[in-house]
Amino acid sequence: MIGLVRGQTLQINVVAYPPDPCYAQLGFQNSGGNPVGTTISVSLQPNQSASLAINGNSLTSSLGQRVEVLPTVVPAAGIVSSCQASAEVLDNVLGISNVLVPGAVSYSSNPELGMLGVTLLQTVRLNVVAYPPDPCVGQISFLDSNGNLIGNEFMSVNLNPGQATFLELPGSAVVTKLGQRAEVQPVVTPSASSGGSNACVASAEVYVNGLGTTSAYYPPDPCGPSSTSCTVF
Repeated sequence: MIGLVRGQTLQINVVAYPPDPCYAQLGFQNSGGNPVGTTISVSLQPNQSASLAINGNSLTSSLGQRVEVLPTVVPAAGIVSSCQASAEVLDNVLGISNVLVPGAVSYSSNPELGMLGVTLLQTVRLNVVAYPPDPCVGQISFLDSNGNLIGNEFMSVNLNPGQATFLELPGSAVVTKLGQRAEVQPVVTPSASSGGSNACVASAEVYVNGLGTTSAYYPPDPCGPSSTSCTVF
């Protein structure tokens, strides 16, 4: 999931990586797993590229209100295809990219994210998506630099395939004055009782309070250091 606000655009870019072509469907989904905006099919020869954009103005009517959207690139089945994907969040007026996210081609059964810095004027958001056809069952939370649960709080998640949710940590929970930073770790703990069918794809964002604009993005980690398996999308 990637957050954007009114005045920004989220754009998917896809390149046919030589020597193969790229045949794929590009689109966007909301947190309920439902399509939003336009969906297109692309047929690209090696080194050709294409893009698809969705304007935040079409998703929210209030300044500073964030909306989370999932960019998707689905390669055509049964055809040799090599699609290199990325996503950008850009300013509608100046066209400047604020966030650049590399496309993920796989996910780990045990998502692992590193430390993120947050200040009094920011909020950290941990996103999880249940990748179809499996659900996402477990807990999400934040740890401090000593490995302690921040605020003794965690959130249980039980998502159907395609659904997404998030947990937020305001900077005011870990720092007390302007200019002070704290490093926190977003944590996803999949349920061990899910019978092996558990697909929690995680990412994290740091955004500016009030404005809602993302200032840092931590993409999904395909295979963390302690992972024992890696599933291809």
